Amino acid sequence: MIPVFKRLIEVRERLVPYLAEQSRRTIATSAPLMRALYFDHPHDENVWAHPLQWMLGDDLLVAPVLEAGATEWTVYLPAGDWVDAWTGEALAGGRTVSRPVPLDEIPVYCRAASWASLRAVFPSRETAVVRAKMPE
Repeated sequence: MIPVFKRLIEVRERLVPYLAEQSRRTIATSAPLMRALYFDHPHDENVWAHPLQWMLGDDLLVAPVLEAGATEWTVYLPAGDWVDAWTGEALAGGRTVSRPVPLDEIPVYCRAASWASLRAVFPSRETAVVRAKMPE
């Protein structure tokens, strides 16, 4: 369990610059930093079927896994181009997708237009394997 917590804490630390920028936008616009999908997609009726998914700032969609022992999770991606933050897989929105949910990967999707600036936040599975093999 400790490697899982360590990996997620590292992700959170790498998110600090993004969170700081999004917090500035929150102050300037009064838009919540963490918000339901319908806030950004008010005309998309499908978001109402996924009330527990949320946006973190303008560019990250988070779909928490709420069932113990789940190995796969279905996520609704609103219209637009998205990237799975953990795998780098590009996905078209306006549909639901399923993905495996290992214990150390909360489903997170990034707007494709922002992927270049956010990709370093999320280590790939290959990076995680290399880190796990390195002595501390």
